[in-house]
Amino acid sequence: MTKTGYHLLLLFLSVIFKVYDSDCNGKVSFNDILEVLRDLSGSFMSDEQREQVLTQVFKDAGYTRDSYLTLGDFIKVFGNSGLKMEVEVPVD
Repeated sequence: MTKTGYHLLLLFLSVIFKVYDSDCNGKVSFNDILEVLRDLSGSFMSDEQREQVLTQVFKDAGYTRDSYLTLGDFIKVFGNSGLKMEVEVPVD
């Protein structure tokens, strides 16, 4: 990845982190992320599927469901996970 690409990834993840940090306390929990995923995925995934995927992502990065992620942790988890965090925004 180029230096510019890496900086764009960091910027993107910083913005996404702010979405997940709904109470603005500088950290996100498993449930914070799960809640946003529920809103984004709708009926496309079941609650059980969302929990399984997120549990595995946390586990692969060395975290548990009880972990709270700071921005640095969030970048470590989602910057290298290979997950696509794309959102379609309808335009009226």
